Amino acid sequence: MPPLSAELLARLRAVPELRVWPGAPLSPFTTFGSGGRAKVLLTPGDPESLVEALAILREAGMSWSVLGAGSNVLVADQGYPGAVISLGGEFAYLQEDYPHPALVVGAGLSLPRLAVQAADRGLSGLEFTCGIPGSVGGAVAMNAGAHGSSLAQVITDVQIADPEGLHRVEVGELEWHYRRCGLPADAVVTAVRLELVAADRQEILIRHRTFQQARRRTQPRGVRNFGSTFKNPEGEAAGRLLEAAGLKGIRRGGAQISSVHANFVTNVDEASTRDALDLMTIMRESVWAKHRIALDPEVRLLGAGFPWQRAGDQAR
Repeated sequence: MPPLSAELLARLRAVPELRVWPGAPLSPFTTFGSGGRAKVLLTPGDPESLVEALAILREAGMSWSVLGAGSNVLVADQGYPGAVISLGGEFAYLQEDYPHPALVVGAGLSLPRLAVQAADRGLSGLEFTCGIPGSVGGAVAMNAGAHGSSLAQVITDVQIADPEGLHRVEVGELEWHYRRCGLPADAVVTAVRLELVAADRQEILIRHRTFQQARRRTQPRGVRNFGSTFKNPEGEAAGRLLEAAGLKGIRRGGAQISSVHANFVTNVDEASTRDALDLMTIMRESVWAKHRIALDPEVRLLGAGFPWQRAGDQAR
């Protein structure tokens, strides 16, 4: 990967409140813990510095990607040949919006922390997020959900930054899909407004415990992973299809398909991203051979394409 030009590096470093880290390793920032370096890691301290950074990157023709809490993402072993944007603690805030039972939440806040803070205020509607290991911004981008609910159901509007400035987008102006939100091009979520329902705090916490207990029973614990590997096909569960194909416990290098839930790839021994991709290829090919269903990845891959995206793959 060629180094960042001195001119571009100087322009980025001149942006107030923008922290710039050329050649930053990305594996420490992901929940799976694999992958190479970014050409540059950018951590804006406020929305204005984010807007300025996006404008500079657009002018320079450099690709970029946002890295939230590092779940649901794999970084290619050769790294990412562009800028990675990570929203710092300055974006991890929560404000009550009166007179409605609503919250304005920064994109950097974690979903479990948001769920707890909403419960403390006696606000219901976010119980399903209590065990999702992601950030609010990432959750908006993928329309995160669990237990039959999704974030799109409680959002009223999204605040975004792009190279032109800061904007507020009503929920109805966005296209919402299963595990995907049609955000505008070149846009980064900076905050979101959530319309919730007043409820008894103890009842909310009981639902938290119920969801967390179900998660502990059905998903791997104490081992690194990136969350669900594949999306559920319509009317089906990816985990059931993978288990029926006899894939639990299969290992390649340092990566292993969980023996608890077949739709999870775990890092059991310093796995590389190639190890995980080898397993994902086996998973897709096995489900295609047995069920004639092509699984779509839920995890994002930065810096490369998935192996099956080449022409000629039957299950592509």
